[in-house]
Amino acid sequence: MSELIRKTLEFRWTVSKGRDTYGYNICSLWIQGKKVASCNGGGYDMQGTVLGNWLGDNFTDRLKKLPCNYGSGDNTEGYYGLTFHGPRPDYKSHNHFQKGDIISLNGACGFSSMERIAKAIGVNLQFVLSSNNLTVYTAEWKE
Repeated sequence: MSELIRKTLEFRWTVSKGRDTYGYNICSLWIQGKKVASCNGGGYDMQGTVLGNWLGDNFTDRLKKLPCNYGSGDNTEGYYGLTFHGPRPDYKSHNHFQKGDIISLNGACGFSSMERIAKAIGVNLQFVLSSNNLTVYTAEWKE
């Protein structure tokens, strides 16, 4: 019998005070009080990036079963933002996972692309609330 896992995902927005990144926006993903992913800068979908990083770190076996999409979000074949490629030096790309491939989720392709991938691997995201510096979702999946 599969256990239903339910987690609260908090996307927190702050501003860096670091020497080399002072003033940069920071987007961090916190789950159950623990920071699991973050990125900084701007000009790309930072919330999608941290979601993609978390999905890639925690659901690799499920991601291996999906086809990827090297075109655009308009192409309905495969999943936009998901790529499989071989190790260095050639980084040869594949539409389907092959043994030894590196799995990459490019969340900068958009939060909606990462939501679509999450749904395809059985991780259901539900929006809860949003304020100036915080966006909250719940995530559910079967173990």
